Amino acid sequence: MTTQHQPTRFAHQRLDAYRVAFELFRGVEEIARNFPQGHSELKDQIRRAAAATVRNLAEGANRVQPRDKAARFAVARGEVGETDSAPEMVEALELAPLARVRELRCLADRVAAMLWGLVRREQSRTGRQRP
Repeated sequence: MTTQHQPTRFAHQRLDAYRVAFELFRGVEEIARNFPQGHSELKDQIRRAAAATVRNLAEGANRVQPRDKAARFAVARGEVGETDSAPEMVEALELAPLARVRELRCLADRVAAMLWGLVRREQSRTGRQRP
């Protein structure tokens, strides 16, 4: 199932980082659905981290002040780091196909790089060097 992005007034819909983060979220949901019993904690954590990445990225994009934007993007970057660590565990426990897990980890890496760029851009607008 793909989400069609219609023209919108929301800034997050115009960000490639948001689209990639949403793709990561969908992939995480796909693999989490198939976890066997006994892995509910990992399942819940990976789902929460992927969803929080998308939500914080959207919130940051729609903030007005550069400092607020940078802070939300930095939180989203932390969440995507957590999202990446969970597939690493999924890979180690062999809970999902290796190729799919590696795809998700590549997506997480892309989102992290994009978010770092967004953080730096907003920091340059405020004169700050770190979130």
